[in-house]
Amino acid sequence: MNEILVITGLPRSGTSLMMQIIDKAAVPVLSDGKREKDISNPEGYFELEAVKGIVQDNSFLNDANGKAVKIVAPLPIYMNPSLNYRVIFMRRDMDEILRSQEKMLQKDQVSEREKFRTIYDFHLKKTYRFLKENDIPFLDVNYKELIADPEKQLKELIDFCSLNTLVEELAVVVKPELYRNRNEN
Repeated sequence: MNEILVITGLPRSGTSLMMQIIDKAAVPVLSDGKREKDISNPEGYFELEAVKGIVQDNSFLNDANGKAVKIVAPLPIYMNPSLNYRVIFMRRDMDEILRSQEKMLQKDQVSEREKFRTIYDFHLKKTYRFLKENDIPFLDVNYKELIADPEKQLKELIDFCSLNTLVEELAVVVKPELYRNRNEN
């Protein structure tokens, strides 16, 4: 892989799961372990503290070629467009994201859901626009479909990223029991 592999999506959309999959595929992952695993993400977050400061300083990307990094939406718009990227965009039902976020924060935000829905929709549109305007290849991966049919989704991922691994090796990372806050409608 001769690009920077960026895992993005809204918070609580499955970005940590995708980082686990990429790690299992033996792609070096940029993660400092500062954010420890917890009940909301028992397998870990796979985050890099420098990403939080990407608005002021995106230089950590200069040495990221051939590696994967998680940059949640809308922060990818601050990536240096002169570098080469390949992006995995995690998608999840918005109601599930909002409920999962509330549960993680241990905060009832039902009265605020529409406000957050509007903000998150804006973040998604902004991120997609940046990727398209800069001709950055991306693959949408639906979280629910990844859990329901990991082999199909992982085959697409392997092809998109030209990974040298087998679907079966990656599928063990997908744990349906960790899919909580489902929208059953």
